[in-house]
Amino acid sequence: MEPGNADTNLYWATATDVSLFPALGRLVGNDALTGAYSGDGLAESWEANDDFTVWTFHLHPDAEWHHGFGPVSAADIAHSYELHIVDDSTQSAVAQLRGAELEIVDDHTIRFVFDEPRVGFLFAVASRGSMLIYSKAQYEAEGLDGYIARPAGTEPYQIVERVTGQHILFERVENHWSGTDAAFAELELRWTAEPATKLAALLAGEIHITNLPRELQPEAIERGKAVLESTNPAAQITANFNGLYMRTNDEAFNPGLPWVDIRVREAMNRALDREQLIDVVYEGRAAPMAVFGMTPNNEGYVAELEQRFEAMYGYDPARAEELLAEAGYPDAFADPVIPIVVAQISGNPELTLVSELMQVFFEEVGLETELREMDWAAMNAMGRGRQAYVVNPNRQAPIRPTEPFLQTRYTTEASPNGGYERPTRSRP
Repeated sequence: MEPGNADTNLYWATATDVSLFPALGRLVGNDALTGAYSGDGLAESWEANDDFTVWTFHLHPDAEWHHGFGPVSAADIAHSYELHIVDDSTQSAVAQLRGAELEIVDDHTIRFVFDEPRVGFLFAVASRGSMLIYSKAQYEAEGLDGYIARPAGTEPYQIVERVTGQHILFERVENHWSGTDAAFAELELRWTAEPATKLAALLAGEIHITNLPRELQPEAIERGKAVLESTNPAAQITANFNGLYMRTNDEAFNPGLPWVDIRVREAMNRALDREQLIDVVYEGRAAPMAVFGMTPNNEGYVAELEQRFEAMYGYDPARAEELLAEAGYPDAFADPVIPIVVAQISGNPELTLVSELMQVFFEEVGLETELREMDWAAMNAMGRGRQAYVVNPNRQAPIRPTEPFLQTRYTTEASPNGGYERPTRSRP
């Protein structure tokens, strides 16, 4: 795997770091094949009231903590909630968690009460949400140091060790309380950034599964390896016009950014040959997307936006050149250079090539560009610091329901994900 944005066992200090998932459980599960919410998490069932302001969860009565920390209770859920909603939490869509009054009904029942509807709350507490469940008993015995060293979890694997910058190692929990034991005695997630290094390790038998960019997959296939594809829609890929901070009366607003001018933004869109990009980068195994975050499977889908996209933003390099001339580009801008971030994101090895192709398309219509290599943690830090004056590729994986997506992308404070603000409340 590529290194995550934060190499830590404290989930609220990451932005949805999947490395903890084999050991630490979520409140709600997701079916591995369909993605549907399931009782495979710590809650065996749940219900909401009619206006989605009250969510009640009923825990599996037999759930047990690793390392002898006893049974799972509603107090553990409340404790974990408080850990994740701290002010310096960097979790994606943590706003979906915040704002609840918690009621512990009994040892195995807990209620989240909000003052406004939370239609997408299940996503926030499910497999790619914003909260993992930590043991209150371990915290009382060992404090945060216990979590940092080896947090107790509830899943079929338990953590053996995390070696910063190298790997995290798990071992199987025998006779797991769920009745399902892990398939392998050990599981190691090893951090490797370079695709060529991952391919070499795979072919040498040092690792057994990895994600490779498509240009390296044929060699692996020729050597007897197989491609495993997700049974669900895997991801949406975009490029962010970062740094469009709406608070024009403070230092974070940068009116000199070329893409502050709507004509330049349209030109950048019209410079992109999306069909060619899909053919080159994804071998045709993708589809163009009109609006990032919008999908026919989710509420809020507007077919008209898909229908008018080509006329408004479709590939048209001649029109892109006209728009740049109308905007006075490059002379009208103190710094006309478009910085394009090149960064590895776990699970999306193609994004480096996306950045490089963007540069080619932009320069063909007269935009001045430069590629800036950085890790994803640095990119997130720029967003939180309201200094993300760059264009960068990004992804939504998995595809969130509409409400959690809006919570993540459009904020009243700088987002580690988008660097885009709106001058109203963060909730849509």
